[in-house]
Amino acid sequence: MSLKRILGVMLASRMAGRGRRRGSLGSAALLGGLGGRGLRGKAGVAALGYMAYQAYRDHQSRQRASGSTAHAASSGSGSGLSGIFDQIAGALGGEAQSTETPDPRHQQAAEAMSDDRALLLIRGMIAAAHADGNLSADERHRIAGQLDEAEASADERRLIATEIENPKPIDTLLSRIDDHDTAIEFYLASRAAVDSETEANRAYLTLLRNRLGITEEEAREAEELAP
Repeated sequence: MSLKRILGVMLASRMAGRGRRRGSLGSAALLGGLGGRGLRGKAGVAALGYMAYQAYRDHQSRQRASGSTAHAASSGSGSGLSGIFDQIAGALGGEAQSTETPDPRHQQAAEAMSDDRALLLIRGMIAAAHADGNLSADERHRIAGQLDEAEASADERRLIATEIENPKPIDTLLSRIDDHDTAIEFYLASRAAVDSETEANRAYLTLLRNRLGITEEEAREAEELAP
């Protein structure tokens, strides 16, 4: 299964645009680099950044191959995935910077992540997206577009559809987190899926911080990575 590829697309496009600033996670986490201080020095955070960034690069490669780059740029202000991915180029500071070769350690960290862990983080993003009420028909349509982007199989599409219709209770998800590094990844992925300006989402993120033992400093860094 390609759950890590699906996770990368969901992170890069911020759950199809639910986040306030779409596409910033891929650049911030990736360019922070392993060996840095705080969250940027975490292998799991680097893995998430790499997967998000790779999803963007794959999207750009397909656009160039199909000759659709110009069309995508002209429609970048829309709500489709092309518009969302185009915003990542802006966050990266332009095409020149976006062609930098990622640190091999980021790729290694991404490859080391299990599909079970990727599914846990996807479930966390879906649970977070439900924090302010049910997903709208438009949001569901855009998430279906993410699965197209990730070239998801029929089994993967059924799995994600089931998760969206029946999101796992937060207690069930949190019971599967038994170390602080996973807690940080879960919080960051959840934060990337929501707009923290709404009261319901702020309350949910506060709940997660308290339940996961995320410090105030870590929460501030998460805001920088997924504003």
